[in-house]
Amino acid sequence: MRPRYLTRFDPQYIRVAAGDIPYQKLDTSLFPGAEVWIRRDDLLDPLISGNKAYKLVYNLQAAERRGTETLLTCGGAWSNHIHATAAAARRFGYRSLGIIRGYRPKAMSAMLQDAERMGMELRFISRAEYRDRDLPDFLERVGLGGINGYFIPEGGANRQGVQGARLLGEVIRETAPVPFEQVWIACGTGLTLAGLQAGLGDLNAVGIPVLRAENAIAQAAAGWLNTLRSDSPARILPGYHCGGYARSTRELVAFQRQFEAETGVPLDPVYTAKLAYALHRHLFSDAPPGPGRILLVHSGGLQGRRGQR
Repeated sequence: MRPRYLTRFDPQYIRVAAGDIPYQKLDTSLFPGAEVWIRRDDLLDPLISGNKAYKLVYNLQAAERRGTETLLTCGGAWSNHIHATAAAARRFGYRSLGIIRGYRPKAMSAMLQDAERMGMELRFISRAEYRDRDLPDFLERVGLGGINGYFIPEGGANRQGVQGARLLGEVIRETAPVPFEQVWIACGTGLTLAGLQAGLGDLNAVGIPVLRAENAIAQAAAGWLNTLRSDSPARILPGYHCGGYARSTRELVAFQRQFEAETGVPLDPVYTAKLAYALHRHLFSDAPPGPGRILLVHSGGLQGRRGQR
């Protein structure tokens, strides 16, 4: 299956495009006793894929309404969000500036090289400076306060971002080919999980944290649900981060290879590999998710495979 190519980037167009995303029933030995499907949001666009597209769409709408010509955002050397923002800015007529954690390396990651090729100006700051990224005066602190631009927080974590994640949940509720009991998604901040749950309504979302800060993710998801005025709880299933963010284990690597060989679905090592692995492990645990159908949401990020060792 080949990804489509987004030619517009407004909420209504994204809703229509998202409605065409395929759901694939997984024929694999890795999920015994369960009927598991995957929604292929990695096919939404070759560069602006997965949850990144949903978290950006309302942000670009806000930038357009403000009349700005420049998008500013921040992230690390392999950030999917930086990559998607650079691609969206180039395609839809914005300048872009990425504030990158850490000093400029001698050898740039493939993602950073992509971002520069797509026209994004990169500003490297120290890790100490980067820790202030959530402060209201962050741009002033790093010498960018004079730029007349629209700032998108790391990972698209703002009201516009969670509104876009809710759109994803609404689309799943409206287009699911069969009834699902649970919808599983990998999470790094809790924002996509919260928006997904709000959009799903009575359908249960399950978040798989990919980093150690599992309690912080749960608290953040609850906060975003409150922002959306949703009464639905966000369920976090801990214990599957495999050592922390962007960390891995031999078992995870072996699982990813087997999953891809049996299903033909590519996974990224940071998010979706851990998502599928969590379900695999959970089905063999003492507390399986129970009977019924489970949907995995492929959140894209396949550009990160280039950093996999």
